[in-house]
Amino acid sequence: MKFTTTPDWSNGLGDAGGGTLSSSGGNIQLPGPGYYNFTANTKTNTWSATATTWSVIGSFAASGWSNDIPMTYNSSSNSWSAQITTVAGDQFKFRANASWNINLGDAGGSLLGSLSYGGNNIGDPATNLAVPAGKHTVTLFLGNGGYYTYMIQ
Repeated sequence: MKFTTTPDWSNGLGDAGGGTLSSSGGNIQLPGPGYYNFTANTKTNTWSATATTWSVIGSFAASGWSNDIPMTYNSSSNSWSAQITTVAGDQFKFRANASWNINLGDAGGSLLGSLSYGGNNIGDPATNLAVPAGKHTVTLFLGNGGYYTYMIQ
């Protein structure tokens, strides 16, 4: 694959080595199969790809903001899911590689179920979204063309 600065191949930027992009660069190769977070900057001509696994972390008992609950990838639905048990007032977030470097929280506002990088805790009273008490399957959808969403069942 290559990155482009316009929606056609006339401005294609390929791998020039060392995380740099060039119009004469080759195809960008991933190190192997997996789910990746891509970052590209077409002004500085740099790129990176971080392999990710996803988890849930929050105030619920099994986590206590100290322990990540690993999520399982489902290739049929292109989603990640985990089971959590909550009580009234619990909050949580999704994060990659058990690190705060890549975390997704509620986008807030009228975009119910939408996520943003570093967004609010899901269940944060400021977002008007209470997480109901009980056992839930939480599902993370990342394959929607950059629109990340979640579902609580």
